[in-house]
Amino acid sequence: MSYNIEGSLYELVARGNKDVYFIEDTKEAKNLFDNRYKPTPPHIHELRQLPPLNAPDFGRSCEFQIEMAGDTFIEPTLLIDLPTWLPPSQAPLNPQSLVTDLAGNTYGYTNGIGYFLFEKIHFLQDNILIQEFSGDALWACSRTRGTLNSAFLEAKQTGIHDGSYPSIGRNATPGRLRLQLPILGCQSSEDGGFPAYSTPQQSYRLRCFLRKLEDLVESSDGQVKPTPWSTQLQIQTSASSSPEPFTPLNRLSLGTPSLILQTRHIYMDGETQQAMKKGKQEIPFERIYENVFTQGQNDYAPIARGGTAAITRRLDGVHPTSRIVSFFRSAASLQKNQLWNLSNTQTPSFYGNLKLLVAGRDRESLFSSLVWRDLVTHAKSERDPGLELSIMDWTLGDIRNRREVRQPDGTINMTTADRPSLYIELEATTGNTELRSFVESWATMVAENQRLSLLYAN
Repeated sequence: MSYNIEGSLYELVARGNKDVYFIEDTKEAKNLFDNRYKPTPPHIHELRQLPPLNAPDFGRSCEFQIEMAGDTFIEPTLLIDLPTWLPPSQAPLNPQSLVTDLAGNTYGYTNGIGYFLFEKIHFLQDNILIQEFSGDALWACSRTRGTLNSAFLEAKQTGIHDGSYPSIGRNATPGRLRLQLPILGCQSSEDGGFPAYSTPQQSYRLRCFLRKLEDLVESSDGQVKPTPWSTQLQIQTSASSSPEPFTPLNRLSLGTPSLILQTRHIYMDGETQQAMKKGKQEIPFERIYENVFTQGQNDYAPIARGGTAAITRRLDGVHPTSRIVSFFRSAASLQKNQLWNLSNTQTPSFYGNLKLLVAGRDRESLFSSLVWRDLVTHAKSERDPGLELSIMDWTLGDIRNRREVRQPDGTINMTTADRPSLYIELEATTGNTELRSFVESWATMVAENQRLSLLYAN
């Protein structure tokens, strides 16, 4: 018997009659040694950079009219260039030097300025608000997402540093920052992109609200609303050199931030275009609902009397919810522009115990901050930011098989939930506090008949 004849190996393992094979001589038959190839439609990528419709400035808003070039677009990213109060002769030296005031204090943009620059970001379809997220929400919700490897790149791109004395000063010239936006269809590498092919008659805009410059600069000694542009500074270029004094640029000479929207557009062949336009596609995406609460001295008064200071905060949220991410910030940290500072100076945490109520009954039992801060992160995430972030997570987390389709794998329906509220037992602190809770929900957009519409949860 010749082993060179095609199909001889199949004959060796064939059962029954030796002239019966496990393959057919048809075009639909599958053969391990088949050398026929199926054509793959070509996909052409184009990188576009779009300037805003109006000049951005601190404390104001600017808008981008998103281009509907190509069939889909992915990776919507804001490219950010910030002005500095350092003169042109000192600014290039700052990354390798030490710039301080005469008392030895350093000044720079707040840690994570790529996020905290934005008070709010709106994604609009015509005049309808589709998504809304703040820089605080993007910062908090991304702290436990991704891998440790991606965390280093993300920190470099958004102005996050180790918080050390020289790092604060070097953040006065953070260089070009990049903030990738979680627009629907572009929230993960597994998503297919925003379906521009289905919305030829609809327009989309991105509206960015920037914080004031006076709310974005911090100092190494924790000054309240520091103003380095009105302070005498000095620069030391090496350990052996002496500090050289210089005068920074004044506030009116600082200039304005530069924002550019970068998107990657994908062009497909005509056959694929027609198939996408005629079909109906449902695009699930995560939608963030932000809740902001303040706690004053009346809320903390029972602690001074030896009692328990308990508060209940009603949550606003719609759609099936996969996570609730919460954190406290003290009024003192906000006054110092330390928007990244989630620590309590008096106790390890701002609260002792926390639970979730639905219809006045426990949906999540009362547990200490150790559970919501450390245990959930350890069980569900690959990276632990080491911050006072409290997370209620009903998903499988990062243990989910990454080859599966990205979809909700554990939720609580906030649309039908009756009075969802957080019950919190506060710990002692000095001054007022701010509580932010981010409800991460899943919504669905439907692309059909060259229109894109939101499928509501009810």
